[in-house]
Parts: sequence; C-alpha cells; structure tokens
Amino acid sequence: MAKFKVRSEKNDSVNKTIRFPQNLNERISQIAQENDTTFTSVVLQACEYALDNMGDNTFKDEKDSKG
Repeated sequence: MAKFKVRSEKNDSVNKTIRFPQNLNERISQIAQENDTTFTSVVLQACEYALDNMGDNTFKDEKDSKG
C-alpha cells in the first residue's frame, strides 16, 4: 500500500457539512498545520487515499456479494 503524503493544492469544490469527533478534528488540524495546508485539504486527500486503496467490495453487505 502506498504511503499517505499530504500535499498543498486547491480545486473547484462543493460545500458539504460533516461532523468530526473532537480527537479526530485535533489530529487533522495538527497534520494540516505541520504541512502548511488546510484542514479541508488533509480530509480530501485522506478520503482519496482511502478510496484508491480499498477493495471493490469494502462497503457491500454480505448478502449483496453472495448474489
């Protein structure tokens, strides 16, 4: 599995509202600060990394995969 590295970038975006547990918020904020980027950038990159590195059936129900 590839190593996750934070990069600084800006893209067109859509506004979404999401709630984070306090400890996760603090961890992401710290990573953003250490890498001179935004909280949003870290979250988006982490999501892309997770999606790129998961199997095709990661979120399917067992009954869906038995088919």
